Amino acid sequence: MIDLSRGPVHISAGPSANSNSMCLTIISRTLRNRGRVIWMTRELSHNEKLLDILGHHSENEMNRMMIVEFGNNISGKVEPIKRMIPSLRGEDLLIVEEWCESYGRAKKSDCTLMQELAGLNKKTRIIITSNSYEDASGKKRGLNGWMVRGEKSLGSIFRTVWLTKIEEQYQKVMITDGDEQTIVHLTKKGFEKKN
Repeated sequence: MIDLSRGPVHISAGPSANSNSMCLTIISRTLRNRGRVIWMTRELSHNEKLLDILGHHSENEMNRMMIVEFGNNISGKVEPIKRMIPSLRGEDLLIVEEWCESYGRAKKSDCTLMQELAGLNKKTRIIITSNSYEDASGKKRGLNGWMVRGEKSLGSIFRTVWLTKIEEQYQKVMITDGDEQTIVHLTKKGFEKKN
């Protein structure tokens, strides 16, 4: 669905694109493929969604996942994680969901922290997510006038992958990764690629 072999990824999600379900889908696939997961999230998903997407995994698989809910204090929760990142392997995953607030500019300290996390281990798969914002200049920069948070600080380190809800298409989302576009459909078990 999203190629994680080409370096760190920044998922920039438009309105109603459901980046949380995308994160859970990627986490599920990583666990199924015997990878370990460190999932840092601003706020945990609803129990029902967690059960739908991750509930079929065995206890052994779930034991390979660490969840850190950081609320509004990512810097206060990240120190123990920094010590673990160098031990992650190529099939493992570090995911930081909603690394910055969804309003205003991304804080410089948060951008610096994301740069630091990406630099701790070049072989593991790293994803950060944030909400896109509208280009106030009216120049239609970014993706159809939507911009990615922290682009100036993070654009050279993280490849931007856009998630956009397809208008009037129930539960369909477009993934835009450079010139490649893929339509995915949200099911109870997470996102699935459409043929």
